[in-house]
Amino acid sequence: MLIEKIKGLNLKKPIEATVTKLYTVECKDLNLHGSGKTKKEAIEDFKFSVTDLYEDFEISNEDDFADGGKEFKEKFLSYFD
Repeated sequence: MLIEKIKGLNLKKPIEATVTKLYTVECKDLNLHGSGKTKKEAIEDFKFSVTDLYEDFEISNEDDFADGGKEFKEKFLSYFD
């Protein structure tokens, strides 16, 4: 499935995620996941994780990250306008 909209965020490109039978949503490209008692809860949990990480990156300084963290931040933020 593609996550194309997240309330309060402007996605530049969709985030490809998989919903498992155990109601887990995961994005292997970003190594992020969400889970819940229902598919809808799992999707909302995933979106919350994305939003929370986005907000953390927005207030962080480049000096807060090692090289791998900087690369992940750049990759993650490439999904947003």
